[in-house]
Amino acid sequence: MRRAPHSSTTSRLFRALAGPALLLACTAAPAREVPGYGFEAAAQEVSQLFWLAETANLCGWATRDDTDSFERFSVRFLSAHLSERNRLALVSLVTQGGYQQAVHHSAAEGAAENCSSRRWQMGWSSYQAAAHAHESEFVEGAQ
Repeated sequence: MRRAPHSSTTSRLFRALAGPALLLACTAAPAREVPGYGFEAAAQEVSQLFWLAETANLCGWATRDDTDSFERFSVRFLSAHLSERNRLALVSLVTQGGYQQAVHHSAAEGAAENCSSRRWQMGWSSYQAAAHAHESEFVEGAQ
């Protein structure tokens, strides 16, 4: 089932609220910096995870709420493994104007082919299940 595109007003509101919310959530996540894991790797991973979530939404495998929740979890999870400086850079990347639109556009460009791919559908199901299984490990106030 296809979902209607997210309205631009709602998208602007989400971006305006997402930055502070992500920053607060990421601040509270348990600090387990992984040596050698830096901003570049996290930026690539978060972009791939956002693309997968946007593809799932475009293909009807996920609701907009599922997509947004997964994207927020992805940032919290990856941020928990970064230094403070790199965490701030990652949050800045995903909340900058145009980032989410660019990822959505990239997913939309390949949707015709990717929606028929069992590989991407199974990938989404697996990542979403993992996010659900671990969401309580990376929430505000978690120790």
